[in-house]
Amino acid sequence: MKTFKINNRIIGEGYPAYIIAEMSANHAGSIERAKEIIRAAKEAGADCIKIQTYTPDTITMDCDNEYFQIAQGAWNGETLYQLYGKAYTPWEWTKELKEEAERVGIDFFSTPFDNTAVDYLEALGMDFYKIASFELVDLPLIKYVAQRGKPIILSTGMASFEEIEEAAETIRATGNKQFAFLRCASAYPAISDEMNLATMVDMGKKFDVPVGLSDHSMGGLAAVAAVAMGAAIIEKHFCISRDIDNPDSFFSMEPDEFAQMVQDIRQVEKARGIVNYGITEQEKANHIFRKSIFVTNDIPAGEKITEENIRVIRPGYGLHPREYEHVLGKTVLKDIKRGMPLEAEVVNEYLELRPATMEDCQMIFEWANDAETRKQSFTVEKISWETHKVWYEDCLKRTDRELYVCYHADEAIGQYRVDFVNEEEVVVSYSIAPKYRKRGYGAEMLRAGEIVIKKKFPTVRIVKAEVKKENEASQKMLLKNGYSKVECETQHLLFVKELD
Repeated sequence: MKTFKINNRIIGEGYPAYIIAEMSANHAGSIERAKEIIRAAKEAGADCIKIQTYTPDTITMDCDNEYFQIAQGAWNGETLYQLYGKAYTPWEWTKELKEEAERVGIDFFSTPFDNTAVDYLEALGMDFYKIASFELVDLPLIKYVAQRGKPIILSTGMASFEEIEEAAETIRATGNKQFAFLRCASAYPAISDEMNLATMVDMGKKFDVPVGLSDHSMGGLAAVAAVAMGAAIIEKHFCISRDIDNPDSFFSMEPDEFAQMVQDIRQVEKARGIVNYGITEQEKANHIFRKSIFVTNDIPAGEKITEENIRVIRPGYGLHPREYEHVLGKTVLKDIKRGMPLEAEVVNEYLELRPATMEDCQMIFEWANDAETRKQSFTVEKISWETHKVWYEDCLKRTDRELYVCYHADEAIGQYRVDFVNEEEVVVSYSIAPKYRKRGYGAEMLRAGEIVIKKKFPTVRIVKAEVKKENEASQKMLLKNGYSKVECETQHLLFVKELD
């Protein structure tokens, strides 16, 4: 999903929610109260304060026939002109309010309702704009705002999918791609049953833009839930006190309620975190109490591992439980006492190296072009099939190189290569198939390789391995397997082991 910037804040998935305090009519006709609201919003944790820029004459007309009468809801009995006359923010306040916001360190923007409002706000250096739900169908206004080339946040209350699509197309046609859609239930107050936050998530997927919630419900539950679902923007009406009578106070949040909502949102963001399938810091202490394979009866060297002498139990110092069936029937290389963890190095033929054949060419080609393998290789470019085939055929013919496929039971899990420097010295390299990484097979492949070298090439005394400096995992594994790091002049690290 795309992102854009509002001042120094990145708006989009994976970033902290941008929290807007909507002043609307809560100033109740007082510029000093409007300034107080700005200061209180900053203190409550809002990222931004928003006003609305219209007059009764720019948003409607002074007419009291049936078309202009409000016949239901909180404003029943008012005409549109009367309502907006009570609610509007005098334009001449805007410069002073913007300066107050800058003074206390909170972003400031406005919702224009016609082109004259846009022109007025542009002259004041407005950085971004809001389009209200009721104006989502005013495509000429949306186009006029979009042509300023600045970020736009659009509420989508009452809008059909096609209407939202039209608005998006109108903005994009101007070359402006900096916009977000807010899910909104345009009722005052809204009820949670009609929030349909799933629509917010769907809008993000369908239009590939940041999404959020313009929330007219009471309390902060819907806003917190929206952030948990991925909302990048939250907008809530904000007042000093609901006791101060004005058209918006009855569904607005007071400072302590707003501050609690902000705190809850920030906690939810921490809990939401990032995609992480690994162990967390908090879990590290308990990780060792997971199950593993332990020896439950003494096993003398050379004896078979059976269901009678091993079990999968807590704690987690032994082999992973996935290895249980694999080790049954294998012999152990040394005495193991009851209560000891079963480890791969004591299991005879835990892994097996088999000489590579032409039938393995395609499989090794796929392994070699795996992204992580290329990253850790000395040449990171992708390998073509033609290049690989020539290299592979050469490997099988050469007398100074041995190429093996490593097996765990009958599953091919990686490749192992031996290059002869002379009769006493070889250089080894290996790679694990993507599916089998992080299972400890790399260390066991090195051990299996040493066994093969000792049997087939008894004159070899020195085994070397080169790794990239960034490949910390391989470095740790080589050191753990008895290799020593040797200073060298190349850009890679050299590890050396003397065979017994």
